[in-house]
Amino acid sequence: MLEIYEIVWRNKDVTGYLEYNTKTDKFQAYLKDRENPNPRGLFGILKISDVVEDSRVRLYISDCVVPKTRENIDDILKHLGMGEYNQWEIYKKNMGMNVSDYASIRFYKNSDSNDFFNPI
Repeated sequence: MLEIYEIVWRNKDVTGYLEYNTKTDKFQAYLKDRENPNPRGLFGILKISDVVEDSRVRLYISDCVVPKTRENIDDILKHLGMGEYNQWEIYKKNMGMNVSDYASIRFYKNSDSNDFFNPI
């Protein structure tokens, strides 16, 4: 199953989509061409491509969430209602927001597809 999220810039403009395939444990992101260029920078590709592969998405998510080694991580997980550390779940609970950028994610839909949806 695919979990599909909109990538939202400054809480208003949808600049792309983030997909997570729960069966294969893989990510893929699609960024709209010629939209606000900042989300491309967030994924580190600076207008080279409109498709962002799993490893790049994972790197970005790891930069956006509190590290597992952080002091008082158990208190943070408890506050989030989580029993164990999971970067993807923390990222979703924080709607992809962090202090260093204006991008966030918003749930779009689930799909029964076994392959990436690419809604753009």
